[in-house]
Amino acid sequence: MGPQSDVELIKAIYRAEREAEKIVREAEEAATALLTAAETAARDALEAKSLEFARGEREKRRKETEEAEKEAQALLERTRLKVEAWVRRSEPGIDSIADALLDRILPS
Repeated sequence: MGPQSDVELIKAIYRAEREAEKIVREAEEAATALLTAAETAARDALEAKSLEFARGEREKRRKETEEAEKEAQALLERTRLKVEAWVRRSEPGIDSIADALLDRILPS
């Protein structure tokens, strides 16, 4: 092998190394782009899942609040009915007590 063929071989090796570096650089760029896209997709999916979870929690709390309000209204109604019944039962006694107090305060 002569000096000319050695030079040609070195040139071919240099060109092959440059081509390999170019391929590696392009592959790294493509991998970086894929990772960026994957990170964005994962972030979007996580955000969507978080929103879905929050929406579900709000709906759950709304239903719990509605149920508590219904229970409170039922309790208030039962209490109102009990108070009305007590007043009806107690009214004659209250009237007689009021009459007795008025008789003491305002003599006839």
